[in-house]
Amino acid sequence: MYNERHDERLSGEELELFVQYLHRFANHDVDICLALEAGDADNPVYVMFGRDYPPVSDGGSQQSPAAPHGPAPEGAS
Repeated sequence: MYNERHDERLSGEELELFVQYLHRFANHDVDICLALEAGDADNPVYVMFGRDYPPVSDGGSQQSPAAPHGPAPEGAS
């Protein structure tokens, strides 16, 4: 899949889909750890997913993506 819009920010809708896919990916495809490199080859971003590793920082600087949006389960308020 190739997207010619790599130089544009994600729209709100795209970001919401990304977060939903990220949660699904983390739940089903990350076993113990996975390290990825993404973005521009001259200025890459390194991402690490892990279940065994403590955060590099104290955890206070870690950003947690919002939980996937969608209808609340029946009976939830």
